[in-house]
Amino acid sequence: MTFKHLEALYWVWRLGSFTAAAERLHSTQSAISMRIRDLEEALGQKLFDRTARSARLTSKGQELVGYAERVMELMAEIKARIGDPTIVSGIVRVGVTEYVALTWLPDLVRELNARFPRVTLEMDVDLTLSLLDKLRGGEIDLAMLPGPIMQPGLRNISLGFAAFAWMASPSLKIPDHSLTPRDLDHWPILTLSKTSNLYAQLERWFEESGAVGRRTDTCNSLSVLASWTISGLGIGYLPIAHFERDIRAGRLRIVEVTPKLPDLEYVAALDRRHPQPLALSVAELAVAVSTFERRTQLPETQGGQTPVSVGSRRKPVVGARVR
Repeated sequence: MTFKHLEALYWVWRLGSFTAAAERLHSTQSAISMRIRDLEEALGQKLFDRTARSARLTSKGQELVGYAERVMELMAEIKARIGDPTIVSGIVRVGVTEYVALTWLPDLVRELNARFPRVTLEMDVDLTLSLLDKLRGGEIDLAMLPGPIMQPGLRNISLGFAAFAWMASPSLKIPDHSLTPRDLDHWPILTLSKTSNLYAQLERWFEESGAVGRRTDTCNSLSVLASWTISGLGIGYLPIAHFERDIRAGRLRIVEVTPKLPDLEYVAALDRRHPQPLALSVAELAVAVSTFERRTQLPETQGGQTPVSVGSRRKPVVGARVR
């Protein structure tokens, strides 16, 4: 019985099929099937119910998966902490939302390439809910997205906070005085699609303010939303730092709205149930290169969750790098 045997068992169980496990492990279905047969012979136990259409574990198979998960987690920790990064090879799959991709992601890729020259990076840019589905399904090893993500089995590592604001083209001639959420009903609202964290945050904010009946146009691209806003198609909720040049040039203006929404915290989310040796190392590099504002990070709970709401105000750590 070897680590590869346990790895094959784990991924067949986790992904639900021999084909999916073979793709995840860059192998063939026949090779994965052979590993499972070898494992069954080594233990003298049937691990899968061959009468079922799907890859369904027997009671002994279910028991063994728990051991396999613990072995994989330990192996991941050994490789990440003890191994020489210059000789580590493999593939790490990272999912990010668009604002991370538009800001400091190139610095992360550059640092990753320098530190792990033999590691291949597969990047997936998507919206929050889609990335979470991929993380839970094992399609990606790490997700960097708005959070914290309060779900069992997920670990959150804070990447900092980003300040957003309502913005509009001067051509809309929006009043200079402070507006209320209900006042925004007079113009179309431009925001990310419903599968984004930002959409859910704005919906809660409008509902809590009693603002209803507004027109909302959505898009899955932050860059496209910015271009719509600059073109005067409506009011957008955009990151301040990234669009400072457009504000200074007069293409956009900040619309003061009260109450203000909290700043958006970004996190690196990892699934503890299928650890990847490099995922934690990538998350740590992301913390180092992130240009989002750093604030005091409270300790994680036993479930791996950060017990702080998105955007809650906290004092900076003394001596920490704050950008």
